[in-house]
Amino acid sequence: MSDEEIPELKPARPDVQSDERKGYMPYLPWRIIGGVGLFLVLSIGTCQIRDKQETEALRATVLKAYDQDLGPIAKRYQDVVEKIRTDTAGAAAQSSAATYIDPRLKFDALNGGKGLYLRIGADKAKQDLSSVEASPDAIAHCLGLDPAQVSELLPKGAFLEKDWIQRAHEADSVLKLRVVAEELRQRSQRDLPFVAEASQADWFLLVLERGENRRDAPVDTYLWDLRSNKLLMSTRAKASGGLVTARINIAGGKPGHYGSGAQTGAAQDCSIASQMRTLAGELPPNFASATPTPNAEFKQDAGMLSPQPTDAGP
Repeated sequence: MSDEEIPELKPARPDVQSDERKGYMPYLPWRIIGGVGLFLVLSIGTCQIRDKQETEALRATVLKAYDQDLGPIAKRYQDVVEKIRTDTAGAAAQSSAATYIDPRLKFDALNGGKGLYLRIGADKAKQDLSSVEASPDAIAHCLGLDPAQVSELLPKGAFLEKDWIQRAHEADSVLKLRVVAEELRQRSQRDLPFVAEASQADWFLLVLERGENRRDAPVDTYLWDLRSNKLLMSTRAKASGGLVTARINIAGGKPGHYGSGAQTGAAQDCSIASQMRTLAGELPPNFASATPTPNAEFKQDAGMLSPQPTDAGP
């Protein structure tokens, strides 16, 4: 085929009518596209403004509820916890508790007020107390006291800490603020009664364990007046208690068995409490026993038992 017979090559174009614009790209309605785009931009901006307004409104509601309804309780809780942390850290920094007693201290009088109690290892006491977990003991009960546990107060009152409410200040969306508001509502219903009661404590009893446990190593005990933040007592004690058991026979009943009489946690705790009471000038509990008189009969006289000798005969 000669060059003259080769047809002229032309770029591909869509079939258009004579009255339409020619070209590869079809005509675009830029006015409509621009209008829709402007509408979307304005809509998004309006939604962002509304979301910000809703966020600020919810933030103001949460902070108002916290400040007005929980403010006094939060202030009292924060003050008490700060004293506990300061006193505990100061005691843990000492190598040993110096013996001291306020002459006015009477343990029985402490029942008239509310108290807080913490038993903790000396090494852990130098750290943050927020995660402290303590197993039950009988030291306070052996003193005749029933204080609230610091290990329970701190986790339940965490929502009253300053850094917790900071979450409401820093939340940047309605969703995050709703989470804060819901948690505040639930914890106010669940934990606030206990926290409000425990935060009214008048005294704080601390037992620092200087070893792995309170049975084999000495403990340092401290007692503070939280109202005046004054030390009432401090001493070092070494557990030396033992459990004394007894068996009682009742007519018609099956005789029981003697207990093991082994060293128990409760016995050790009560021995520590006894040393604290002794320091306060109170006589520790004790008992005495004597061999029964041979051939003696007992009779009940006006509610008292007294021995009645028998005639042994010649």
